[in-house]
This record gives sequence, structure tokens and C-alpha cells, in this order.
Amino acid sequence: MKKNVAEALASASETKALQIGSNILHRLPELFKEEFGEKRAIVVCDATTWNVAGSKVKDYLTSGGIRIEEPFVYDNPKPYAEFDNVLKLEEVLGKSNAIPIVVGSGTLNDLTKLASSRTNRQYLCVATAASMDGYTAYGASITYQGAKQTFSCPAPQAILADIEIIRQAPPLMTAAGYADLFAKVPAGADWILADALGVEPI
Repeated sequence: MKKNVAEALASASETKALQIGSNILHRLPELFKEEFGEKRAIVVCDATTWNVAGSKVKDYLTSGGIRIEEPFVYDNPKPYAEFDNVLKLEEVLGKSNAIPIVVGSGTLNDLTKLASSRTNRQYLCVATAASMDGYTAYGASITYQGAKQTFSCPAPQAILADIEIIRQAPPLMTAAGYADLFAKVPAGADWILADALGVEPI
């Protein structure tokens, strides 16, 4: 598996680093420095993920000698993936050149992905749940003008997935991840068909 991941990262155009393991959150400062050098960081989370891992992320970064901005914490413990929330984060990111470190899963990852792209920077993701399979996916699914849309924006440059954090996520979130994987079978078939019909190339 490690060999396959290494080969995939070597050929990837966006995500260049992926660390998966148990009790590895302490590696975050080293990973950040490897990918972003001496740049400043800003932790992005909601009220829930701040308690799950966000505060620890902040502490590890500080003790690791990384300069950080004031963390951005969405007021809503379950923010919706809507464009207004992208704009809120974008406004904060526009005040510095700090690299966002998002602590969360699907919604927070998509919000940070688009806000980072719109402010011309890459970002790092600390995964908190196995609720979806899109941590390294290109594009963000955001509700805009009343409809869910996919916005073009690059995947995170680096991802850290601590299994001890992920396994403590609510069971329903893990179940959602399995459903996301199951959906890839018909979705893949749809894409093959669309490619064959000249509608959308693979």
C-alpha cells in the first residue's frame, strides 16, 4: 500500500504529501514545514472539530515553532457547504498569506478548498472522519444561488489522517463514507458511458 501511495503522490499534480497512521498528529509541524517552509499557518475548523482536534493542532503548531494566525472557527458547529461560508473564510484569508490548515472532513474541506483557491494559495487538511472519499479530490461541492454546484479548485497539498481521531467520529459519519464508496461503482460506469458517447472525457 505504501508503495502505491508513494507512486500516486509522485505523479500527482496537487496533493504531494499524505500521512496516515495512529497517534501521528504530533507530526503535523514537520509536515507543514516540509511542504510550506517558513510560511504562517491558520487553523480552520468549526466548534465541533475544534474540540475534536483543532485545539491540539494549534498547540502542536505553536510548540513546533510555526507562526500562526488567530484560528478561524465557524460559529455553527455544523456549517453548511454554501457560498456565504466560503466568503467568510475568504475574507479572513485575504488579510494575510497564511496557509490554511483545515481540521474536518467533507464540508470544511470543501469550504477551505474553494476559499484557498480564490485567495491563490494551497492548504493542508487534517482529516477527522471517514465520512467521504474526497480528501484528495479536485473541486468543491458548494451550494450557490440555491443549487449545489461543483467549483473547480485544487486538492490540498498535504493531508494528515490520524486513525485515532478518525475512529472516534460518530458511527453515522463512518457509514456515510461507506455509502460514498458504494456510489463510485455506478458513478464510474456513468463516466465510462459519458466518455464513450463523447459527452465528458475520462
